Amino acid sequence: MKTYWLCIALLILSIKYSLGEIKNGYANGINSARVSLKTLYALLNDHTMTGGQKKAINAKVKEVVKYITAYELTQNLLNQFRIIAPQLYNEIDSIKDKKGRITDVYIKFIPEEQALVQAWGITGIDQVSGDPDAYQSEYGERTVSVKVWIVSKSLVVLAHELGHIKYVVPNMAQYVEYHVRNYRPGTTESNHVGHNPSDASGESALTFERKFRESYASYLKNGRDQTDSPRVLADKIRREVMSRAQTVDRLASL
Repeated sequence: MKTYWLCIALLILSIKYSLGEIKNGYANGINSARVSLKTLYALLNDHTMTGGQKKAINAKVKEVVKYITAYELTQNLLNQFRIIAPQLYNEIDSIKDKKGRITDVYIKFIPEEQALVQAWGITGIDQVSGDPDAYQSEYGERTVSVKVWIVSKSLVVLAHELGHIKYVVPNMAQYVEYHVRNYRPGTTESNHVGHNPSDASGESALTFERKFRESYASYLKNGRDQTDSPRVLADKIRREVMSRAQTVDRLASL
């Protein structure tokens, strides 16, 4: 079964661990990443290392910090979304397919340079072989994979993608048939994919986006502070990750 894509490029904006919910797409690797960072800082204290070896380790530190930052940013933004629009969040957190089976939704916020498709948000569509009503992704059967760019309106983009999921998960077999009839096979670049006038998934995405904007306006009206830009938040988190790692390293060397 081929993998199709829903794409949208918008020119605007306490994860649990049981089945059937919204999940942080970086969660599976976070523990090993934190252990690796601690180990790498310990290696840097080895004064017998050459300059080239230290340079290589510092490059690895940078990559591990990037991963931990992405995990913590995703965790933070998902929590923001839940607080701002709990009804929308809960609709996807408990979503089931046509046969009533729970479906996990894995979300990653990614930097632009990691994107494989030039769209601010993308949700993969792939069926389980022999079970056209079941979703699958790189996370396994009955899972959905969503990737959202780290941009000023990331939460709006996320709302849009969750709207696609709201329709597609319980209508998987029917929607794939529609998708094959209406979109060119292998299309990933065009932002119209998922948004034909007759596309119910696209309509659901726009509805979720509108409801999130309304929820955010109400959130601000109730005296809440405007949320930080995801890019600004990512920079803050990156500095905190580095600071924590350096503090642990200093304490370990005492």
